[in-house]
Amino acid sequence: MNIKNDETFAKFPIKPWHPLTELPEHNKPAVTENNVVDNAGTVVAATTVNQVLPPARQGLSAVLIRLLWDILCYLYCTVSVRIKRLGISARAFEQAKIEGCEKKLIFESAAGQVVYLIPYPVTFEAFNMPCPYSNLATIEHSYYIGWGCFLLGKNPRYRSADPQAKLGTHGCASDIVTVAHNGVREAWEVTLSTTNILANASKYENTDFARIIFLCRDYRLREAVKACCREGGLNPDLLAKLDYQHFSQLLQRQRRLSLY
Repeated sequence: MNIKNDETFAKFPIKPWHPLTELPEHNKPAVTENNVVDNAGTVVAATTVNQVLPPARQGLSAVLIRLLWDILCYLYCTVSVRIKRLGISARAFEQAKIEGCEKKLIFESAAGQVVYLIPYPVTFEAFNMPCPYSNLATIEHSYYIGWGCFLLGKNPRYRSADPQAKLGTHGCASDIVTVAHNGVREAWEVTLSTTNILANASKYENTDFARIIFLCRDYRLREAVKACCREGGLNPDLLAKLDYQHFSQLLQRQRRLSLY
């Protein structure tokens, strides 16, 4: 009796014969433009996923979905480390990044020579994740406040690193406040441009902070902020408390501590 492989005999399915010394092949679908990986890690057809995905995730390429998920899970990771972890080519990464920027899901931001990909609030909504930004009107500034808290919180010198700490009763707030184990407090002002430099310094007049650090985007901005404060006619006692750093300095210090 001739029985084909796709027929059944006595209501039992018949599978093709293969040598016992060889493992059977599993027809595992590949990740292509026509299918995507769902949240459980299963490759399914894109048309099926689009029926249940939020509108912001429909029509996105599989590589972009992987990239967005990686960004949300490792929010303060650099681009170079992100490409290595995803295990994709630089070309595929660049295409996914351009797609994400064009669809207003992410944007690039440079801090010195280091480039970060910052997600918009809609990206967090698309993956049902809470948005961590303290001020949606200044997303980039809020991102770097979180970035600073993330790094400073890993420094064993500090007991805590808190964002948006209020100063007195004047409605002002410090971007980041760190408290050392001996109780000494330091204030950190995330600085992305030279606007409002003197105002940000003056709000610390008559406060108990041992040091006020302007955390600047890059070396050039740090030098510009330093010159602005030095020539701005600030109180000498306040000026003596001011310090200036840029993001790369803080990142390199934490890497030396093997904590990032």
